[in-house]
Amino acid sequence: MRVLVIDDDHAVCEVFGEFLHEIGHDPLIRHNAETALDTLRAERPDAVLLDMCLPGMSGLDFLKHDTVRDLRVPILVISGRATESQAQECLRAGAFDFIGKPVALRRLQEALACFESQPEAPGRSVDPPSDRRRAPRAILALPVRVHEQNGAAWESKSVNLSASGIKVQTNGSRHSGGTTTLSIMLPDSGTRLDVPSVFVRADDDGHAFHFEDRDDERLQQLGDLVRRTVGAPTVDVEPHVRILHRIGEAISATLDVDEVLRIALDALTHVTGHEISSLHLLSPDGATLHLRGDRGLRPRLREINRVLPTGQGLIGGVAATGKTLHWAHVSESADLLPAARVAVTQEGIHAFVCVSIHSRGRILGALSLGRRTREPFTEAEIALVEACANQIGLALQNAQLYSATRRQLDDLKSAEAHLIEGEKLSTVGKLAAGLAHETRNRLTVILGQAELLLMGSDDPIKSRERLHTIVQETSRAAQMLQNLLRFAGGNSTERRPCRLEDQIQYVLELKGHQLHRDGVQIVTELESVRPVLADETQIQQVLLNLVQNAHQAMAGHSGPRVITVRLAETGGANVRLEVLDSGPGIHPNVLPRIFDAFTTTKAPGEGNGLGLWVSSAIVEQHQGSLRATNRPEGGAAFVVELPAVT
Repeated sequence: MRVLVIDDDHAVCEVFGEFLHEIGHDPLIRHNAETALDTLRAERPDAVLLDMCLPGMSGLDFLKHDTVRDLRVPILVISGRATESQAQECLRAGAFDFIGKPVALRRLQEALACFESQPEAPGRSVDPPSDRRRAPRAILALPVRVHEQNGAAWESKSVNLSASGIKVQTNGSRHSGGTTTLSIMLPDSGTRLDVPSVFVRADDDGHAFHFEDRDDERLQQLGDLVRRTVGAPTVDVEPHVRILHRIGEAISATLDVDEVLRIALDALTHVTGHEISSLHLLSPDGATLHLRGDRGLRPRLREINRVLPTGQGLIGGVAATGKTLHWAHVSESADLLPAARVAVTQEGIHAFVCVSIHSRGRILGALSLGRRTREPFTEAEIALVEACANQIGLALQNAQLYSATRRQLDDLKSAEAHLIEGEKLSTVGKLAAGLAHETRNRLTVILGQAELLLMGSDDPIKSRERLHTIVQETSRAAQMLQNLLRFAGGNSTERRPCRLEDQIQYVLELKGHQLHRDGVQIVTELESVRPVLADETQIQQVLLNLVQNAHQAMAGHSGPRVITVRLAETGGANVRLEVLDSGPGIHPNVLPRIFDAFTTTKAPGEGNGLGLWVSSAIVEQHQGSLRATNRPEGGAAFVVELPAVT
């Protein structure tokens, strides 16, 4: 076949080129999709090996190109970085199959063999030599009588024996070929088994025969004899361990389920190198199974398996019951869906195993492995598929937990934002209540001065003074309302360098009239400090909460009422802001949980206990800290530290 190789890695192209030459194909090497398109238009190849990550046009764009679609050339996509979702997108775009890097050349040869036209030989097909060689053999000298198709018969002894074939001594005899019946004497019992066989070859050691009907019950006795003679066959566990190790590494390295599925399916096609694999996950309602990944499925079988009903067919039955199912000849299963039976027979799939994917006792889907050779899956291989399914279930569970945790975290952040905004509205309400009283006072002064002015009994100088007072009081009322609206309307979350001195002055001006009315003295000790990177509105909310708490703490205090606001450098990366009061301090039982939500010492209806919790949350969001202490001389101290802009 003419095989077009499209890969920007020259070393990979060299390996593929040499291998294709070795197995009798003619490679055409191109290093980008653009030149590959020109090659396609000039001379249509029989197959394409396509890398996903290419300079310029990507492999996926190449698949979707009109020229590629019109020519309908079989394409194998090869990539080491694509996720399973991207692999499935390639398959939907028309790719024949997807193979992950590193690529096993045997796997590549098997995939390319699907594109070669191989007419079926008439009569019964004979298993390939690779199947015979894989069967364990016992060195046994058993009496064998050979009955040839032409009527000739001769005595011999076996050289070795397996469950699928036998080699016998020639004894100077010449075999004429064709179908033969071998009469094999079993040791100890004296029983003879007459086994239909096919002559395979003759060499210096003798004549080799392949048993014609692998399902013949008589061969089970020969298989038992071989197993007793050679002992239990040893299983090469190293490939199995490597497969599990690769999947385990994927689970520990990523929470991307697609990446885990891609690695798992790639790895499972290397159990012996003859596997095809598919993975289905249950729909949310559990009624159907959806194909989430596959390797080696031809388009017809892939389409049949795209959506399967739960509880019907082989895969649907495993997803419903959770029980592992395996067949040496899957086409003989009565549970195989009719459409699948036709496709399985046409594609020559024999051995099949399907296991369920679990998570927390719940079935999530099914993992299937098929084989185009006649060798059934061993117990060790079935255990490997089950272990891989458990690993995939763990990956799905981790991803689900991660998604659930992220959703809960997002919900918590949203709830926190709502609480912060709710506390801000509560603060606005308290400020508005205080401003309403102050505004009424201002309006009283304005109305009084206006009425006195209308009475007209004053001289011009007095009238001018009254007008000046009206202007002053109107300006004060307007400024108070403007400050309140500015605080209530500021909801930007943008952080930029801001001066804490300006925020302190703004908050004290907003709160000043209430403090003055209640006889609270304000003392400011503000040094020149570096700006902080902050959201001005949120910092104002923190300062307002701290000043209001100090104000409320001193409401029933009989001594001096003083709030001190200090601002200074810490000598390090932060700047420090302190709000001190001369009130009764914080009760020792309350102090350890002063910043917990709903902690309050106020009477019912006077506070919800969220002010300090919100303030602490805002400061933490700004990578700062907020702490509270009792002052030795009496009263409470709240200290805020925020990182300065460098």
